[in-house]
Amino acid sequence: PILKNIPEQTRGAVFCAVALIGFTAAFVLNAGRFGGAESAFSGALSLDDFSAFFGSIFLASAAAAALFATSYIRESERLGEFLALVSLCVSGMMLMAESVEFVSLFISFEVVSICAYALAGFSRATAAPAEAGVKYLITGGFSSAVMLLGIALLYGGAGSLEFGGIESAFAASPSNPMLVTGAALVFAGFIFKVGAAPLHQWIPDVYHGAPMPATAFMSVGVKVAAIAVLARFVVQIGTAGQWALPAIVTVVAALTMLAGNVSAIAQSNVKRMLAYSSVAHVGYVLVGVAAYLSGGDPAGLSGVFYYSYAYAAVSLGAFGLLSVLGRDGNEYQTFGDIAGLWRTKPAAAVALAVFMFALAGVPPTIGFFAKYRVFLPAAQEGMHILVVFALVNSVVSAYYYLKVAVFAFMRPVSKQQTDVWKAGLGARAAVALLCAATLLLGIAPLDTAEIADSAARALTLR
Repeated sequence: PILKNIPEQTRGAVFCAVALIGFTAAFVLNAGRFGGAESAFSGALSLDDFSAFFGSIFLASAAAAALFATSYIRESERLGEFLALVSLCVSGMMLMAESVEFVSLFISFEVVSICAYALAGFSRATAAPAEAGVKYLITGGFSSAVMLLGIALLYGGAGSLEFGGIESAFAASPSNPMLVTGAALVFAGFIFKVGAAPLHQWIPDVYHGAPMPATAFMSVGVKVAAIAVLARFVVQIGTAGQWALPAIVTVVAALTMLAGNVSAIAQSNVKRMLAYSSVAHVGYVLVGVAAYLSGGDPAGLSGVFYYSYAYAAVSLGAFGLLSVLGRDGNEYQTFGDIAGLWRTKPAAAVALAVFMFALAGVPPTIGFFAKYRVFLPAAQEGMHILVVFALVNSVVSAYYYLKVAVFAFMRPVSKQQTDVWKAGLGARAAVALLCAATLLLGIAPLDTAEIADSAARALTLR
């Protein structure tokens, strides 16, 4: 009876999403309960509370993307291709979070990158996805080459590709120019992957051109995976050596917040606005990284992990809702497209407002508590100028987030809404669940903060 209620062309996507949700539940239920690390492949991979925490985010984002794709993609054959790319990509993300040496890390990086290139150019309805895929391929390939050069220099200076071996080499020779240069190049590669300034210009072009379910998946999965690897790099290698990483991260965080928010204000396209806002959110994450580098307190990393979790739910919801409203070649992208949404689809308008308030950090949404957990450790470490700068940027961001709500609730209905594709039940349920999580987990955080703390301890007390 259940199968009869599911269209045949979308059954594969629904089953894939259900399986991923099951895996996510298993990871979440076991998060914080490992009590140690299990290694694999001769110590190249490590499964602990840290990798389990991020693995649950990757699986949840893949499940949501699968459900959004059921309503967005028309042909069942292409839906299968999309699911295959998402599944392969999420496997690479999980390996990234588990990697403790550079060979497995780089291979998993490239698995994720190749899948992301294909997802960015997946749609054939217009030329924009193909352009986005090519831009992502060129810029991503260049960043991978820079990272690979850095890895080669680290290996030449340390004689090891394991993070622990490189850390020991730094301890023995903290000013070794080969090690310092290699670490700087690898860090630059990570900065590109997370989309931080000044290496962020690919983000709006790729997110704008990619099909909406792919944008939702990449904005969360690829970005959070890069944050996870950056955190492991900072803990095990970034604190070693004499290359002024705390000052570098502080400057990059400030530039990223400023570049993301200032650029987002000028956008007339909602998709590009959300892309630039994702850059600003990376800046907020780097505030927590800077706090950890300043004093070594795991609370900074715990805030980073909690922020990643909160950002994943809200960003998935925002992009997913836009995906539900449109379809392949017929997306809701401009402010005019969402004008008067309250009159035609009140539930969608309310959900969109909730996601915008959460991205702006308005209480009692989860976005407010995420920023609180990132800014507080920085303030406790005496980084008051950076915290004040971050707070000012948060206030500035409220302008363009509230602009979305103004168009949805206070403007007349636009012509673009007269012909809207009906979304599937699974996609609508995913949006409703993410909206509920954005509100309820802000009011009653449950064990999410404790799980983030456990992930931070697993990484810092290795």
